[in-house]
Amino acid sequence: MTSTIKLLDSLAVPSAFSRHETITDRGVLDDLYTWKTKSLTVLASLSVLDICSLELTEQAHLVRVLAPLTATAEWTSPDSRRIATALLLKLTPIHSLITHTLAHVVKPLFAPSPHPRLHTSTARVLTRPADTQDAYHYQPWKEHPGLEEVIRYCLLNIEPSAYDSTWPLLLPPVMSFLDDYQVPFKVLGVRLVSDMLARVPPDLLIRTGVDALLFTSLTNAFNYLRDPSTPELLRVTVPTTLQLIDITTPSSSHTCSIASRASLGSQAVYQTNTKALATRFTRLSTLLSSFLLGTVIMYTPTVLPPNPVNVSADPLTESGTSTTGPDEYAPSDIPECTITQASTHKQDMRAPNPTLVAAAQTLPSVFTALGIGGARFLKGIMPVLAEWLTLPIPIPVCISDQSSDSNTVLAYSQGSCTSAYALHLASLSSLSVLMQTCAVRMGRWAPTVVDAISRCWVGCFDAHSESQRSHGPSETCAARDRGDIKAFKFLRTRLREMAIALADVCPSVVVNEYLRLLEFDQVLFGGLVGGIGAPSKDGGHPGYTADTNKDKCKSTDEANACHT
Repeated sequence: MTSTIKLLDSLAVPSAFSRHETITDRGVLDDLYTWKTKSLTVLASLSVLDICSLELTEQAHLVRVLAPLTATAEWTSPDSRRIATALLLKLTPIHSLITHTLAHVVKPLFAPSPHPRLHTSTARVLTRPADTQDAYHYQPWKEHPGLEEVIRYCLLNIEPSAYDSTWPLLLPPVMSFLDDYQVPFKVLGVRLVSDMLARVPPDLLIRTGVDALLFTSLTNAFNYLRDPSTPELLRVTVPTTLQLIDITTPSSSHTCSIASRASLGSQAVYQTNTKALATRFTRLSTLLSSFLLGTVIMYTPTVLPPNPVNVSADPLTESGTSTTGPDEYAPSDIPECTITQASTHKQDMRAPNPTLVAAAQTLPSVFTALGIGGARFLKGIMPVLAEWLTLPIPIPVCISDQSSDSNTVLAYSQGSCTSAYALHLASLSSLSVLMQTCAVRMGRWAPTVVDAISRCWVGCFDAHSESQRSHGPSETCAARDRGDIKAFKFLRTRLREMAIALADVCPSVVVNEYLRLLEFDQVLFGGLVGGIGAPSKDGGHPGYTADTNKDKCKSTDEANACHT
């Protein structure tokens, strides 16, 4: 047993990996990556070990050292992850193993800094924070890189029926990750919550009051707007929050099905579900109005500020760019995103803020969850979506990449790349959802949508024309299959689809808006609205009658304007 434990201890991830990004001592880095190389040899030696015959303590120790090695991180490689995963699969995740791991491996690391909103013994939610020392003062669990993978192993291998008995061991470490003040740990906490929600019984969350605590902690994540990891935090927090709302409160369709089956003896059940439906709408409304719209979108600038001049830059290098080549200690299996830039091209465009892009890309899922309830927020969201569509379109610039056999590659002006279209595409995705869920209320916003997509279309037209004038059609054609050109074409396709969808929802735009655009410039707007609502054989417009207009256009004035 001693030899096995000693062998496993050599696989424990060094605590210095938790500070990997800030380490500048080359000797420390050499030691870390020497350990990384040797860990492969140790893992290979464990493959001949009869894991099933190990004692419970040794198996828990095995989980402690192998689970972190399954993560995609600086301390792992594809080979180490493959071997560690294969070894873990040999273990039988019985209840006693999970409980022992949580009680003797995980819990001692979080005991010095208990979560202030949870009872230390039962993990029930406290009505007010416990009067204890600062929970952030001493956090030994942060000195164990990959600890979240140990917790995830336990979360995913506990039977749903056993969650009740292991709840006091599971919830505190998950909440400590989720409510940490450092965004990278908060991201890990959100992912742990998502894994937990996939298996935990919903009634356990409601009975213990953890559903409200989780909602509060998840929405608090929207207050961290100035961290480099904020975009990633937003991308994982919104789906997890929606996941929590879905499993703890019923949807309207579920409530309607209950109402249809309800009798006099089941009115209490119906009232309970009606209350849950109200809670669902309140939480969805809070998520959209108070946090996405009222916090992230309101207080995040649309574009990033220009990069400050590097006053310490070496004058012999261009703009202070390092010429030493790639980091030799960077993980070889994690691709590094590089953007080729034209040094002689003036900066005429700034990239959209990644935080705002992340928030914008989560809006469609929130609108889908709200359904017709999203009509309440059209007055606040429609101007925002229209503004994103009218952002300037970057001009593609074809340059020669000297590092890749002088092949022609596509790049944008400094600070922009394919993501320069992210806000435009996210806006169109949100509008597409609103066209489906709030069709009866979109009539009054039709002119706003037409104005926005028309301006975006003109921007695409101007960018394409400027690219051809600057570089000629040959270079543009040579790069047509590049990802940026594909994104450019995809944007124009989505604009056309939006014009068609809007005409289906409110046919009045065909006469009131589209025909006027074509009369103004047939060549310019033909690709956007040309052929939409074309006359049918009987001389009328298909699907374009007074009856359908009264159904699809909200106001009487619009209905009168729509009939032919």
